[in-house]
Amino acid sequence: MKRYLVLALKIVGGFVAAIVVILVVAAFLLNSSSVQNKALTYATEQLRTKLQTKVEIDSIHINFLTFDVNLMGLDVEDRQQRKMLQAEKLSVKLDLWKLITKKLEIESAEINAVRARLYQPKDSAANFQFVIDAFKSDKPKAEKTDTVKKSKSKLDLDLKKLKVQNIDVVFNEDTFQLEKMTYEKTWLGHQQGEIRHLHGKFDRATKKGEMRTHLVELDHLTLSEKSDHLMADIGDLHFAIDNHLPRKNADKPKRGFFDVGHLDVTSNMQLRINHYGKDTANVTMTKFVAKDSVTGFNVRDLHFTAGINKEKVYLSDVTIQHDSTVLTFDKGELTLPSKKQGRKLTYHTSEISGRTLLKDISRPFAPVLANFTIPLELKVKLSGTDTSMVFRDIHVNTVDNKLKLDADGGMEHFSPKEALNIHFHVKNMTTPTKTAIDIINQFAVKKFMMKQLKALGTINYTGDVQILYKKELFKGLLRTDVGSLNFNVTLDENTKYVLGQVNTSAIHLGKVLEMKDIGDVACNANFTFDMSKPRTAVMRKQKGGKLPIGKINATVTEVSYKKVKVKDIVVVVNSDGAVAEGNLRQKNKNVDLLCDFTFTDTDSVHKMKVKPNLKVHDVKWPWQKKDKGDAKTKEQKNAEKGQKKKKKFPWL
Repeated sequence: MKRYLVLALKIVGGFVAAIVVILVVAAFLLNSSSVQNKALTYATEQLRTKLQTKVEIDSIHINFLTFDVNLMGLDVEDRQQRKMLQAEKLSVKLDLWKLITKKLEIESAEINAVRARLYQPKDSAANFQFVIDAFKSDKPKAEKTDTVKKSKSKLDLDLKKLKVQNIDVVFNEDTFQLEKMTYEKTWLGHQQGEIRHLHGKFDRATKKGEMRTHLVELDHLTLSEKSDHLMADIGDLHFAIDNHLPRKNADKPKRGFFDVGHLDVTSNMQLRINHYGKDTANVTMTKFVAKDSVTGFNVRDLHFTAGINKEKVYLSDVTIQHDSTVLTFDKGELTLPSKKQGRKLTYHTSEISGRTLLKDISRPFAPVLANFTIPLELKVKLSGTDTSMVFRDIHVNTVDNKLKLDADGGMEHFSPKEALNIHFHVKNMTTPTKTAIDIINQFAVKKFMMKQLKALGTINYTGDVQILYKKELFKGLLRTDVGSLNFNVTLDENTKYVLGQVNTSAIHLGKVLEMKDIGDVACNANFTFDMSKPRTAVMRKQKGGKLPIGKINATVTEVSYKKVKVKDIVVVVNSDGAVAEGNLRQKNKNVDLLCDFTFTDTDSVHKMKVKPNLKVHDVKWPWQKKDKGDAKTKEQKNAEKGQKKKKKFPWL
């Protein structure tokens, strides 16, 4: 958008320069308006001839004593007879005496009411191309010798005062309007400036062909120079994106509102510019607030100091507050990418620390966290590239330190989304079950087996968490007061099933289930539960109930029941949501121990209905006749006797 404004101003400047060159010869000696008007008529005719289009100029006045140039009422059409460029007033005042010292000093410049309509069709030249071609030199550029290059010095430009008002530029479908811009150097040499009511709107297509409308609006920007720094105040900067499609969370209540195709951010900020040069700058953000009420972003404070050069940005004293979440870090470094120099984007920070409420990110990212109001304290070191992010030395704890977590992790392959890989290794997590239950209760989801969780006592966890595209994996070792168990659980968002395996060498299951006769259990099990809302809704409608819907297959290698130890038991449990039906079988040589059981609530498993049974097989009672196939022939019996004699009397 800035490019279009510069382009329009360059065209305007070209007209002014051409007119001045044409008039300066004819009007230098005669400074009267009549002579200048005659010269203006001649200059206008020359421009019409050169451009081969309509050119109108109401009046021009040049004061050769002070070298003031004032051009009024410029009107230029393109080759299709459309209004291309109009300007109500263009004026400039130069100090020609400074040219002696190789310095071009513009004492004042004013541009008022410029209206440009620029078009560049895909299959033809731009409507302003003829202006560029008309003033382009036909002479080939001569190669400059090293002596000429060294002897030629640059002309310093010094602008003391500028006033721009009522700019209206259209480039194809893009629009740009500016109500007012001023710049001035005071007699002390201090700079001050202001921009009022800027508006820009443009459409751009993404790499995937999605058309997005961008809107940029600015209420005001003021610039003031103090003795050793510049202050910039930016008020009501509004930035919006609309892809003209439904939001990604439409009809998806579990998905957050963040959507890069739908943004509507308003911000206010103050910058202290400590130093600026050709390739370096040092700035301090003293105030920053930004809000997107729809998405849910609400940055209440951001301040930092940044040292900037061509290759790197050095950050220090960084604080960011989003709603109630406040994070700080002392130092950070950002390497700027460069295709030309083969340099990739990289960054790293010192330890980031702070306090967060997870509900602060619920609206943009995770509605399930909307009620999560337990404050958490956080420490982490961050580094990464444009395709990855690494989290080191993660430490999370509650304010009372009852929950403690240490981990490392990272994110890889941000694009495409199907390749995203988020992974964390939890070195250790410790919490009493009361705190765990308090945390679980922060989530607005259905909860099962909370009584059993309470019986676990203090929980210690070591393991891994991995989040892939439409799949989450959890595995590790869970140590509790009633025993330890290894688990591996997968949440498959494609099939909408929870799959997993659990094994333990000893866990006091009776204490967990409130069944005092059952002692330690060693077993391994696998399970499948349905998490599809449509499928479970059908089952709930048919049968009611509040149990999870799924199946468990387990092999109990050993369990103590009262004072008896039983081994090698196969357990199968099927739940339709209303009733869980299970059967237990221990195979023996002659008699199988069987047990059928049912329950309807995970909180009252100890009240399950039990029906024991026996299955007898391969037993020959004395009164039962032997099958003919069991009778041995006389020859077989004699052969067996002979074998026995050989064993007893090997010399035979």
